Amino acid sequence: MTVEEAQAALDEAQKAFDAAKGTGVRNVTAASKALSAAKRALATAQKAEAAGVNVGGLSRAEQLSTIRQAEYTAAQEEAGRGEKPTPPPADDEYTYDYVWRSEVGGRGGYWSLVRYQKYGTQTGAGNTGTGNINTGNINTGNINTGNVDTGNVNTGNINTGNINTGNINTGNIVTGPTLAKDVFKQTLALYFGNTELTKGWMDELYNAVSKFYKNGTDVATSLNMALLDSRNNPNLKAFTDRFKGIYALQDLRQAGKPVNVPTIAEYVAAQKGMADILNEAGLGDISTEQFTGELIGKGNSVSTVADKIGNVYQRIDMAPKEIKDTLSRYFPTVDRTTLAKTILLGEKGVTQLVDELNKYDVLAAAEQQGIAATGAKGIVGGVTEERAKEYARAGGTFSSLMPKFAEVRKSTPVVSKLAGISKAQDIGQLGVEQALISGLSQPMETIQQLGEEEIGRFSGKAGRAELGLASQRRANRAF
Repeated sequence: MTVEEAQAALDEAQKAFDAAKGTGVRNVTAASKALSAAKRALATAQKAEAAGVNVGGLSRAEQLSTIRQAEYTAAQEEAGRGEKPTPPPADDEYTYDYVWRSEVGGRGGYWSLVRYQKYGTQTGAGNTGTGNINTGNINTGNINTGNVDTGNVNTGNINTGNINTGNINTGNIVTGPTLAKDVFKQTLALYFGNTELTKGWMDELYNAVSKFYKNGTDVATSLNMALLDSRNNPNLKAFTDRFKGIYALQDLRQAGKPVNVPTIAEYVAAQKGMADILNEAGLGDISTEQFTGELIGKGNSVSTVADKIGNVYQRIDMAPKEIKDTLSRYFPTVDRTTLAKTILLGEKGVTQLVDELNKYDVLAAAEQQGIAATGAKGIVGGVTEERAKEYARAGGTFSSLMPKFAEVRKSTPVVSKLAGISKAQDIGQLGVEQALISGLSQPMETIQQLGEEEIGRFSGKAGRAELGLASQRRANRAF
């Protein structure tokens, strides 16, 4: 979908929402969901156009993933290969050069400075050439003469007194590829912003990442490994706090919960997706790194947050007063931010929350008709939460049950009076509900029998016309 198409769809959704106001809760809720979906579609189309990708035919989660991938690739290419940097001049021991290293999956790359040791030059007396000593056999800290083949080197010509082990600097022995600090900082700027790059903890993190990079892993993998390795490092608290949601998911997994632990790149992309959804819903005050990280740490995905906002939060926020009065006893409806946090951080899933909202819609209808067991004017034998849930799961809504509950309110006292006259067992409000709402045959037959008995009591009796008519009216109300 193009931006123009998405904008046109949003305009239509806005018109439909305006037209739905005052036409019933179901219509308003449906129009609200369609409006929210249209807003998300427009935002996605705008981002897709800016990133230069086509996301037509993909699910929302796939669209967000594709756009994040394109943004990541663009950021890498912006800093990208360009011209090969000029390496430092050679010195007595090493030559230097830049080589291009591609990230895993082809997502950009970077120039890495590599150092090569010169072979064949003299390290000391003319009798000992480094060409005969394999640097792989030099133990960093001392020279292990067990690794020097005395058959090829005349130990009489090597004066250990002339070889100062203090002059062998482990920093000068190349044990693996060296991570260029400028490339490292460019990568970190994608996650933290440029302002963080000058802080002291960046150097500490560089050392932590380099440890893994020297073993042959790419920058992104080294960064993920360093995050796991640095959890309790007080010098890297700013780094570990930024991704504490990853640690929370690790703890959940170790506790046996079936959760996926994202990489740093996936974590950042998820935070961005959640922030977009919160901003679209008018919740910009909580679209922060801290709160979205907390959401991830609770096991929420981008799609879960979208469902909770669209199907639960906005349904409560836009509910008419008659329903919101009931919902306010179960959700903090006064403050929109608190309401959103309660829904998003709670343990209940979308399905459970929607099931509860359906139940409270039915309960609100019963309370409006004065036949509920709940609320300030609750009555004995009235509609309970459990009965409301049954009616909701059977398809009942606030709008569809309001007139039926009105019938229950009018019929229940009439049926009770007829049962008393006939000395029959009173089926009460529950029985009337079962007959008028659930359509159960037995309570319906009971009501019909009571009505017929009332008609029969006075039919054909001379001089009792008015009483007969009153009896007939009671019977009709019962029916």
